[in-house]
Amino acid sequence: MSKSKTSYKIVLESSGIQKDWSALEEEFPERMEELKDFLKNNPADRRKALGKLKKLKGRFQTILQYDVTTNDARVWYQIEKKERNVIIKYAGHHPNW
Repeated sequence: MSKSKTSYKIVLESSGIQKDWSALEEEFPERMEELKDFLKNNPADRRKALGKLKKLKGRFQTILQYDVTTNDARVWYQIEKKERNVIIKYAGHHPNW
């Protein structure tokens, strides 16, 4: 019998991200459920992300971005494959840096 693949654990990096994540859940409940399912099962599979996933560049090159909405809300994360964790680095609307 083959060992089944276990899902990834979603880890929010800080209490500030917890607040922002919760705000997105309130604002976009269905899209955030879709995102959580994606992160738990296929966090790096661009085919399953249906155009919502991209790898950031420059100083953020180790971070993936999932677009919760088309132009504004997004979640940035890193994958720890060995530990099977998805570390949420940012959750919110487009940053104004």
